Amino acid sequence: MKNKFIFIVFNIFLVGQLFGFLKTDGEIIVNENNEKVILKGFGLGGWLVLEGYMWNYPGFGSTSVLEAEIENLIGSDKKKLFFETYRENYINEKEIKFLADNGFNALRIPLHYKHFSASKNSFSEEGFQILDPVISLCKKYGIYIILDMHAAPGAQNTNDFSDSDGQNAYLFTEESNQEWLASIWKYIADYYANEPIIAAYDLLNEPVLPWGKGPSVLRKTYETSIDSIREVDQNHIVIIEGNWYGNDHSGLLPPFDSEMVYSFHHYIGGIDDTNYIHQYTTNLQKQFNVPLWVGEVGENSNTWAHNKKSFFESKNIGWSWWNFKSLERISSLFSYRKTEDFQRIIDFWQGSGPKPDTLDAFTTLMSFAELTSFDSCDINIGLVRALVDSSFSYVSKPFSSFKPPGQLPAINYDTGNNGVAYHDNQSVDPNKFSPETKSWNNGWTYRNDGVDIGVSNAGIEESYYVGWIEDGEWMIYTLDPDKPTNQKVSLEVASYINGCEVTVEFDSSYFFHKVQLPNTNGWDNGWRTITIGNVSLSGKTKMKIKAETGGFNLKSIIFQNIDESIIPMSLRPTIYPNPVNSIAKIEWNSDFYLKTDINIYNVYGNLVLNHSVMSKKGVNQINWDMRSSEMKSLPSGIYFISIETSNAKSTIKLTFLK
Repeated sequence: MKNKFIFIVFNIFLVGQLFGFLKTDGEIIVNENNEKVILKGFGLGGWLVLEGYMWNYPGFGSTSVLEAEIENLIGSDKKKLFFETYRENYINEKEIKFLADNGFNALRIPLHYKHFSASKNSFSEEGFQILDPVISLCKKYGIYIILDMHAAPGAQNTNDFSDSDGQNAYLFTEESNQEWLASIWKYIADYYANEPIIAAYDLLNEPVLPWGKGPSVLRKTYETSIDSIREVDQNHIVIIEGNWYGNDHSGLLPPFDSEMVYSFHHYIGGIDDTNYIHQYTTNLQKQFNVPLWVGEVGENSNTWAHNKKSFFESKNIGWSWWNFKSLERISSLFSYRKTEDFQRIIDFWQGSGPKPDTLDAFTTLMSFAELTSFDSCDINIGLVRALVDSSFSYVSKPFSSFKPPGQLPAINYDTGNNGVAYHDNQSVDPNKFSPETKSWNNGWTYRNDGVDIGVSNAGIEESYYVGWIEDGEWMIYTLDPDKPTNQKVSLEVASYINGCEVTVEFDSSYFFHKVQLPNTNGWDNGWRTITIGNVSLSGKTKMKIKAETGGFNLKSIIFQNIDESIIPMSLRPTIYPNPVNSIAKIEWNSDFYLKTDINIYNVYGNLVLNHSVMSKKGVNQINWDMRSSEMKSLPSGIYFISIETSNAKSTIKLTFLK
């Protein structure tokens, strides 16, 4: 313990000039320079405190249950090696650097009491040995840490995430457990008393008082722990959560420590539903002049995330998105994929498959632990933008770079809010944790938006498609060709019904093509490629695909180079009437959707009018009222009309007689 303390002090000496202790100042948290700090980041659920749903475990997946299940498969020694590997891969330098590079500044780390004290009056350095490497990296990249007691002695609720027995919250029924909790917090605070990268101690995650226990019991539990902390640590903020999963602060007001922050958790309601939150901003923050912090918010779509975080930050409230990393969960920042071998372990746990032998189970679990590493995870880029980019609500940005020609997966539509990068009739779940809950992504895979994505098993390799498409839904794609190019555009579609219709537009405001889609007699086994038409792309372009009539699946948009030698170079312009005395009708033909310049010159070669339009396929027309760009009437005479595109130019003579 003494050597570990020296290590901590030494690191403080190295970075002490960069970080000072955070403090409360009325309704806000401030740094050593008295600058406002809004703590925003992620909760490390499933790292030290396991939750079964993050591994697709069926039933009551507490830490103790999962550890017992794994020990049953591979034995205690191999279990230890598995968890060491899993923890090392779950969070390392790459993850922390990613957070810092993308504008996040906080990590909430759920703790299990057993890593610090497995029994009363007995303490262990195991927890510090696990935490210290992460703390060192967080100091390197400027990420504040909130230590959260997620599983307290005796359990603070009856849920699996508190590692309870599923029946009792013994923390509140046995006073000795409250004293034990206080001693653990004193032990932790004594160790980290001089560590400024730790922003705060979140004393108890989501307490739920047992029947017959009033709020005074919860307050006494907090007071006992705070008194113990203050014996050894006057530097750190303490965070307290209300009863009933953090949200009922009855009996906990007014503040009873000079450095206290009140926390609540938020998972419910629509994107614009703030009535629930106002009870905290009005009854806590304003009335008692204290900071608020949302210790958990999440398990919803990117659109929901953006709207909620924007509201919180407008009220100077920090937040921690739940969750950081999970198995195949689209609402997490990072998600890792299960193997067929790991599915067999899940099948065994479900009672639908045989028990794997020890060697196979160990190999599978070690592979599972490796798959949690940064390089093996999928990153929820849309969630990152939703949480840090204010333009998310009005600008779509590329999900991934696409340079025609090639095959653009339909699932790689732009990132951005519903109504900006896409439109889907359900983009959030406003009824989370209720019988009316409904997923915003019906396929529950690949991305965390309202766009519904399914898994296609057609072909050699597994792929994805946009499905469950309803009338009026659409998606935006950014095309970024290296040079001007002419492309044939096709859609890869499947449907089991007649009458589906889709439009394709470019640059949002110009109609390109409308096409009836065939009944392909299958949803995932009847994929057909339907040609839409030709388009000329001169630079970065936004493409919009809209279902006028839904009922089809869309797998990809295919772009193919068109041989320049077969492109008609004549636009075949005509003017009527000619000579003209008032209004001239200028017509031309185009085989492409493309930008077209109409330049009009007088007999001396001077430009008198420039007008740009987007040509559509077929006949195009504009009316010219014989006025200049400055809206001045032109004299009688000879004029030359030049119609120009990226690959064609035609000129025609006009005689104007007033």
